[in-house]
Amino acid sequence: MRRRSDPRATLAQEASARPGLGQPRDALAGDAIINSAKGALAAALLAVFVGALDLTVIATILPRMVADLAVNTADIDRYVWLVNGYLLAYIIAIPLVGRVSDLVGRTVAFQASLGVFIAGSVWCAVADDLGLLIVGRAIQGAGGGALLPVTMALVGDLLPPARRAAALGLVAAVDTLGWVLGPLWGAALVGLFTSGPGLGFGSEDWRWVFAANIPLGVFAAVGIARTRRGAGHTDGTVRPARLDLVGGVLLALALLLLNLGLSSGGELGVTAGGTRALGGTRNPLADHVAPLVASSILIAALFLWWERRTPTPLVPLGLFRRRRFAAAMGANFLVGAALIVAMVDVAVVIALLVEEKRVSTVSALMLAPFTALMAVLSFGGGVLSARYGERPTAASGLGLVGAGYALLWLGLRGNDYPWMIPGLVMAGAGFGLVIAPIGANVLDVVPPGERGIASALTLVFRLLGMSIGISALTAFGVRRLQALTGRAGDIVQMPGESTADFLLRQSTFLQERVVPLSVQVVRETFLIAGGLALLALLPVMLMRDSAAGSTRVGDQER
Repeated sequence: MRRRSDPRATLAQEASARPGLGQPRDALAGDAIINSAKGALAAALLAVFVGALDLTVIATILPRMVADLAVNTADIDRYVWLVNGYLLAYIIAIPLVGRVSDLVGRTVAFQASLGVFIAGSVWCAVADDLGLLIVGRAIQGAGGGALLPVTMALVGDLLPPARRAAALGLVAAVDTLGWVLGPLWGAALVGLFTSGPGLGFGSEDWRWVFAANIPLGVFAAVGIARTRRGAGHTDGTVRPARLDLVGGVLLALALLLLNLGLSSGGELGVTAGGTRALGGTRNPLADHVAPLVASSILIAALFLWWERRTPTPLVPLGLFRRRRFAAAMGANFLVGAALIVAMVDVAVVIALLVEEKRVSTVSALMLAPFTALMAVLSFGGGVLSARYGERPTAASGLGLVGAGYALLWLGLRGNDYPWMIPGLVMAGAGFGLVIAPIGANVLDVVPPGERGIASALTLVFRLLGMSIGISALTAFGVRRLQALTGRAGDIVQMPGESTADFLLRQSTFLQERVVPLSVQVVRETFLIAGGLALLALLPVMLMRDSAAGSTRVGDQER
């Protein structure tokens, strides 16, 4: 009988017969695939980071944008859509484009998403009025949000099962780090180009925040194109019927109408005519709040009905039958609503109390401890959860957030903005501690095959909270300022009063009455946000600790 040859010996002989080769051909091919996978994921993570940066990047540059576009600073319910437009498009893109990538392939979906993001960045860099800039931000958001699920799917394509969980955690961490650092990135770019020659944008240096996305995006596109070549993956395996376009359209309409209705509700109960507080103009949708909200509720009900009927839903509603999963989603929604208040309102306070040219820098310095602690403790929260349990860690974080917002309310009593720092430090630490425990509870309760969509929904619900929260609190702020100022209207020049005296009286009125009242409204929104964080303790208490013996993967608890 002929003795069978040893394949390993054969491979070794082939390797030794070729000069310069010290490994078998199969091993070299395997190394090439692994290196290609690492390169593809690195390029994808860069793109995800840039897209996440733009989620919050305008927090510190918004006052400069509003001033350069000649938008009345009192019309916050209009220009808040520079934040909300990006958020809504980002939210819709996350579940929808993940399915698209199954159909057309990861590389095509990734490059197309990156192209949309770059196109939106170009649009924002050259837009010359508020409406066009909001459209550009929505285009950006669609591209930026789409990058996240495609990158998560790439992890599944390129890595073996044993390494996917850690890689998915890295994707989530990079995304979180991006939106945490966004305000600092915006202020840093503005500061860099303010001290420079302007380079084509003149005094409107905030436009470089969007222009900087172009080379970064192109670099990521080239990186993914080069590294994906020969990486070995399965693309285009899903039929078009599995793409839930109907669900995507219904969800987008429901969210858009709801946010339009909420953000336009600042003049409910106020008679038409006259000028608004601070000389603002009446919201053009103020008379349509009820129809907008009612329509959004009706379409949301239709969306839920459709998702129950379709075999491949955009949002798997069955996940919400798991008590721990539903509790984590509710907690994350409230956390998002509380979080966006600090991101936006700190810059609003600084714009009220600091001269215009220093607003971006001071806002960044004020937000630095808040965002830095959030980033650091988002990792530390995972360590504490593993040792002490997810529920106590999340509850401790929410308690810190509530206390931090209370300190913000106290610190602004004398309109002295540096006293916000202790509150921002405490709130930032609290938000950092909350993120990991909620995410861990979600991954612990769902089966392995549903962890991708569960992770995406965790992010989606936090973003939903941010979007709906900023719309509702904006309306509250507008309405509250109306009540405090008594719709005083414009200060009219008196007969015989000189122009100089009139302007001096107008400036005195703004500084002595209107600015303190505006700061008072912001202080009240901090208290509301702290209350939302404490309210999130209720769903957190419904979560169970993995360390305390809760059922693991695939449990069917209700």
